[in-house]
Amino acid sequence: MRNKRRLRRIEGTVGKMFIFCMIAFFLLNLIVSDKEMSEEENRMLARMPKLTASSLLSGDFMSKYETYLADQFAGRNFWRSIKVGLSSLGGSKKEEDILIGREDYLMEEIVTPDQDVLMENLDAIRQFANQNHDIRMHMLLVPNAANVMSERLPAFAAVADQSRMLAQVKRELGEDVVWLDAAAALGSHAGEKIYYKTDHHWTSLGAFYTFSGVAEQMNIKEDVSSGFVSYPVTTTFNGMLAAKSGCRLNVREEIYIYVPRDRDNDLVVNYVDEQRKTSSLYDSSKLKTRDQYAVFLGENTSVVDIKTVADSGRRLLLIKDSYANSFVPFLTPYFREIVLVDPRYYSGTIEDIMDTYRISDVLFLYSGNTFFQDNNLKGVLSGE
Repeated sequence: MRNKRRLRRIEGTVGKMFIFCMIAFFLLNLIVSDKEMSEEENRMLARMPKLTASSLLSGDFMSKYETYLADQFAGRNFWRSIKVGLSSLGGSKKEEDILIGREDYLMEEIVTPDQDVLMENLDAIRQFANQNHDIRMHMLLVPNAANVMSERLPAFAAVADQSRMLAQVKRELGEDVVWLDAAAALGSHAGEKIYYKTDHHWTSLGAFYTFSGVAEQMNIKEDVSSGFVSYPVTTTFNGMLAAKSGCRLNVREEIYIYVPRDRDNDLVVNYVDEQRKTSSLYDSSKLKTRDQYAVFLGENTSVVDIKTVADSGRRLLLIKDSYANSFVPFLTPYFREIVLVDPRYYSGTIEDIMDTYRISDVLFLYSGNTFFQDNNLKGVLSGE
């Protein structure tokens, strides 16, 4: 009987403490103002959704409200670090769909494409190539780190076969588009720092090896392997995968930029929609932010027009994702003008670009994961 009374007292105390904590956290969340952005995760946080009759009846309000509470919970970063730490002690090899690999590498999982969307995009590329048959067309799909650096995956990790997906794209495009083999160029250097450890992008070294491997196919006749010099612009980079997963936040990396060795590289960079011009491919102000990779051309934008002093009269249309931003410096010595279009942000059509600029070459440059998730490319190419 005495043990039962003691047990009831303990249960009552625990219950009261739980209720007290719930009330305390509720009041704390009312007092603490909402944040617009998480610097640690490098993303915008959910805002309080607007309550309407339709959103309440459809369930949309409750779904968005749950996301809002999760993002704006008081002490969220502290509790998140506790959760990541406990997962690590438990031997977890994945956090937020990010693989926790060997040698401090974090890697995105390989995305499996929706075949219908993929075929629509490939059909649109073929039609675009056929409509502009007098223009040189190239495709450069960059495999993701988990595909190239499989030896650094977590033990027993199974990822989708991205090599098979890339082979499908090459096969479907056929003779309409010249295939540039990034996988071969990167695979021969898989033991080197060709991807960042804490970010999903390739490094400038990986981009340089790829450019060296495909330059001849792009009708660049000279030997480019010794035409550039590199130097670091930061040694404190900690990338998006670390921010998203909460892992490897103490790992610091270098970002290198490459410049032509013995040639004039004056240029004008025009951010068309923003109506802003600069004389550099690099935005040094981004080195003071969480997203230091944005040093390459700043944040992603719809259209960028780069005019150079290259001897060539060639004008390149580069349809791209953010992987291209660190690849562009290798192209500026060989093209008089480079027009960058990111279909994720561009609301016009490619024909608008073709009518405005005298394009002689087209290059599609994407990371594999971005391309296989893309649902904007078809609309930009076809005008639909």
